Amino acid sequence: MLHKLYHDHLKKGHPFASGLKEGDSIQAGDVIGYLGMTGYSSKENTNNIQIPHLHFGLQIIFDEKQKDGINQIWIDVYNIVNLLEKNKMPVEKNTNGTDYQRTKKINNIVTD
Repeated sequence: MLHKLYHDHLKKGHPFASGLKEGDSIQAGDVIGYLGMTGYSSKENTNNIQIPHLHFGLQIIFDEKQKDGINQIWIDVYNIVNLLEKNKMPVEKNTNGTDYQRTKKINNIVTD
C-alpha cells in the first residue's frame, strides 16, 4: 500500500526543504516545505492571495495502476489537521538562512 500526499500553493522558488527528495524518510516535526501565496480561484476576493496558505490531501493507493483512476481513495484530513494543530513543533532558521529545522523531538503526542 502506498500513500500519496498532495500539496499545492507552496512557496514559489523554494517550495521544499533543501535536500529533500521523493522517497526520503521524515520524522514528526521535520520541515518538508514552505507555505506560499501562489494560486488562484474563481471565488470572489481570493485571486492574488496575500496570505501564506497550503492546500493538501492524502490518498491511499492499493494498486499503483489505479492511482489516477476512477477508484481513488482520498482521506478526509480534518482530524489530521486537528492533531497537527495540537502538536505544533517550534522551528528555527538554519545557518544558511533560507531553510528551517525543528528545534526538538516530539516525546508525547497530544491526541485529545
